[in-house]
Amino acid sequence: MTDKSFVRNNFFDGRFLTAEDLAREQDYFREKQKLHNRALHGFGIVYGLDVSQRPGKLVITAGLAIDCQGNEIVVTEPFELTLPQTLVGSSTYLSIRYSEEQSGWVATEGPAKLICALRIEETFIADFGNVNGNQHHRHLKGRWQACGTPHGLAIARLRFTAGHWRLDRRFHRPQVK
Repeated sequence: MTDKSFVRNNFFDGRFLTAEDLAREQDYFREKQKLHNRALHGFGIVYGLDVSQRPGKLVITAGLAIDCQGNEIVVTEPFELTLPQTLVGSSTYLSIRYSEEQSGWVATEGPAKLICALRIEETFIADFGNVNGNQHHRHLKGRWQACGTPHGLAIARLRFTAGHWRLDRRFHRPQVK
């Protein structure tokens, strides 16, 4: 018996390709890339994604990270985030996570007239939470071990002291070596 976790299309002259066949082709190579990222690189920040603070805002620089599923989180330009209102507890984590959004909506031909997306845009979501999703991950031979499950990648910790949020400079962000 063989492992069927990676199955790819077999092409030949005269074969009619469906949308499902083409999606399977993309999924095969995406899953192989994610496996490569998890197994050889682990997870964490590859470069950039530095966090600095301005009055009432956080600024995150452009950069690249790999999440625990092996997705590449690409931030192409710096962006700002409004600091959260006071949360329960004295600290919060800023995390980013991989996301996909459909775009380029068109009506299909034929009697059904479905509305379908032409593209899937890879993007990210940045948010605040009281849990560090990286906390219980093993660190082995200078590299963080990916767990394979979806969760945010904590890139900063903030502490609420003296009525203000401040970046915790002692927080160790996971880095890809």
